[in-house]
Amino acid sequence: MPRRKADAAAVVFALLVVATVAAFAYAQRVKRDPPVIDNFKIAGKSTNSFTPAGPCHRRIRLRFRTTTSNDATVEIIRPGGKVVRVLAEDTFLKRYSFHTYHWDGKNNAGVILPIGRYRMRVLLHDEGRELILPEAIHLRAKGSLPCGEGKSG
Repeated sequence: MPRRKADAAAVVFALLVVATVAAFAYAQRVKRDPPVIDNFKIAGKSTNSFTPAGPCHRRIRLRFRTTTSNDATVEIIRPGGKVVRVLAEDTFLKRYSFHTYHWDGKNNAGVILPIGRYRMRVLLHDEGRELILPEAIHLRAKGSLPCGEGKSG
């Protein structure tokens, strides 16, 4: 019986070594692939904060470039991945083109969302991928920013 346990342990160890080498090779290949989305900018200014309510009726500009052509859905999400607004659904994103979307801080029902951090997510239908863009969008309280700041388009 001890011989069987030693053989089983050797087989498990060999499988783990093979899996580790395969994972390493895959990770190296993924690192060499160009990013699917690059040049992401929020508002084109130095701030990614804005106040959606108040006398300014602000909206924020979200701009990015894709390196592949794909049908996609562009959404605004809360931490945890809950969709709060769909900016574009089943839209064609052309390769090496800039894509610009505006968000007014409201959900799909037109209600202003609470103060907090939000992100933009791009679902690439043909590739079956979901990309959450790195920078967060910060919604601020009414009156916390003067009308000239954080405003776009």
